[in-house]
Amino acid sequence: MVLLNQLFRTRIRLYFLRCIPCLALFSTAIPAQDNQVPKYNVRVDIVSIDVEVLDDDGNLVQGLTRDDFIVEENGKEVKIVNFARYYNRPVSLALLLDTSTIELSKLNIAKQFLLNIIHLLDRNDDICLYSFDERDAYMEADYTTDRAILVDATENITVTSKRKWGFMAEFFGVDPLTGSGIDRAIRSHRESAHPKKALLIISNRFRGLGPATVDHIQASRCTLYALGFDNKSAVIASMGGDAINKKQLMKESGGRKFSAETRDVMGVSRKIVSSMKNYYSIGYQTESWMEMQNERRIEVRIPDRDYTINARRTITK
Repeated sequence: MVLLNQLFRTRIRLYFLRCIPCLALFSTAIPAQDNQVPKYNVRVDIVSIDVEVLDDDGNLVQGLTRDDFIVEENGKEVKIVNFARYYNRPVSLALLLDTSTIELSKLNIAKQFLLNIIHLLDRNDDICLYSFDERDAYMEADYTTDRAILVDATENITVTSKRKWGFMAEFFGVDPLTGSGIDRAIRSHRESAHPKKALLIISNRFRGLGPATVDHIQASRCTLYALGFDNKSAVIASMGGDAINKKQLMKESGGRKFSAETRDVMGVSRKIVSSMKNYYSIGYQTESWMEMQNERRIEVRIPDRDYTINARRTITK
């Protein structure tokens, strides 16, 4: 009996010794949960902004540096990581002319603006030309660098009637298909040559705009310029949605509006071209998840300076 008890105790000890390595291995296979730090993948993007700075006379302000600018995203200041000054940058330009209620005298002035801009832009800047009225939008010339084609297309644009359009027709007439013309020009941008895209609309009333047009301009990342003729209907319409949408289009695209009511047609034409090709480029870092969470509200300021700043977001890389 004693011999059996000793044998039983010996087997118990051997079994216990064989289990020790297994217990040690098991203990090392389970990491300490308390010391683990969760990891999240956050992609950082570069948001690029084209910035135009104007003085009180509407002239471009040159010679500014990175330290002159403050950029805020959703009310929080962000660090500028890229900064450049572009001079005479190549541009792809879509020209749109509203012929719905324009008088012949104003049509001739509008054509002179178009011809000036066509010749002032560099030879490698490609241009397309559209006209639109209350019935449809028409492609007069597809994107090309051939100035002869663009000149012929401009000179061939006519209006449906030679009579003078009055106030009643301008204000109460059927809205032109401005949005359709813009959409066609945006689609043409896909075939254009340069990353910098711009739209110039010439009109005497800027009717037929809507929220969808604002969204399309934002998505296209192009800059919208407006060249307008003064009229009574435009003053009354300023209380309505068209003027609101036009103002938002200018703000969201970082564009500018110019008056065609001038004796210096060439001078205004030069300012339009200069605005398209000369500006500052600013880049800052941001986390990409914000793109999904919130709409980015970007503000560019120059402290202690009374400048007009036109800024538009370009491409996120």
